[in-house]
Amino acid sequence: MPLSRRRLLAATGAAVPLLLVAPSAVAQPAAPPDLATPEGWLTWISANRDGLGLVVDDGRGNRLLHRADAAQPLASAVKVVHLAAYSAAVAEGRLDPEEQIRLGDWERFYVPTDGNAHATTLKYLGIPTDPTGLYAADPDHRVTLDDMASAMIMFSDSAVPDFLRNRLGDAALRKAAAAGGWARPDIRSMCAEYLFLLPEFAPPAQLPTPARRIFGYALEQRYSNDADLRKRVLDRLMGNGLPPYEQQLRWGSKTMSSTATQLASLHRAIATGGVPAEAARTHLERPLSGHLPPGVLGIGMKGGSLPGVLTCGMSVRRQDGTVAWGALLAHGDIALEQVGTGDPGLPLLLAMQQPEWRNRLARALAG
Repeated sequence: MPLSRRRLLAATGAAVPLLLVAPSAVAQPAAPPDLATPEGWLTWISANRDGLGLVVDDGRGNRLLHRADAAQPLASAVKVVHLAAYSAAVAEGRLDPEEQIRLGDWERFYVPTDGNAHATTLKYLGIPTDPTGLYAADPDHRVTLDDMASAMIMFSDSAVPDFLRNRLGDAALRKAAAAGGWARPDIRSMCAEYLFLLPEFAPPAQLPTPARRIFGYALEQRYSNDADLRKRVLDRLMGNGLPPYEQQLRWGSKTMSSTATQLASLHRAIATGGVPAEAARTHLERPLSGHLPPGVLGIGMKGGSLPGVLTCGMSVRRQDGTVAWGALLAHGDIALEQVGTGDPGLPLLLAMQQPEWRNRLARALAG
């Protein structure tokens, strides 16, 4: 494969939360499978079939399904919904991609538990940071709205989705997802979900998802409109860090979820033009645009990771007119080391492009 493991990992945009706990303090298996390799994924899948949701359609008449309609955590893979809504708004003239956005307005939704995704974005855009290295030094500095959309996919910036949801409204996000075959997406405040990691902000333990969403929206409004609160949260994270990994695992299980079928359907619609997709396709395909295998026009992908969660949605457009598409949702026995290095896009791409590897994957799923 001309795609290196490092390039594919970067393309998934799988930002890892800021896990402020020493790996040595976390109980882990002696030698967990290396989820940055194909063989490691086969080993993990063979032992964790009930923790995997999978859809692979190679666009040439071959399809592989496993727990395709079982809801599982999405992590940052959910951001394709926000991207689809942004793309539709641009196509319909409701948003100008060149609109200048103030950094301070973007960063009102930023919670620094994103594995330095936002800091990496600022560095990429050439924006000086404050002494923490996490925020822009000048909150009045401006960037284009399209740069923000790009950062949401390329670096998995988690403040952008909430900015876009507040700008466009929930209905616009649901409409864009539904146009791509994903009815009733689990749209929540990502800002609030990260804040829920801290006990002082956590919602009641048994709160149903709809009520959790409302609770989160209210918390997001408090946080985004209160600079003192944002400063207290930053000081709390810098001073005490996050709860132990085991508690983070329980938190990750309650975050945004969907089925592999739903996620894969939206990626397929973007790749085939089933939704107003020009802007969305551009952003999803940009990370791998310079490293395409022969015969491939574009690989669009968005992945994610949280404690115990690795995910990816993907499409492959080929020169012969065929389009492969799919999604992988892994949840469960995933150690801290695997979250940090795992590449959920790797098994998807191989299954789409290599029949022999897809057959091996099918055997692993069958036991």
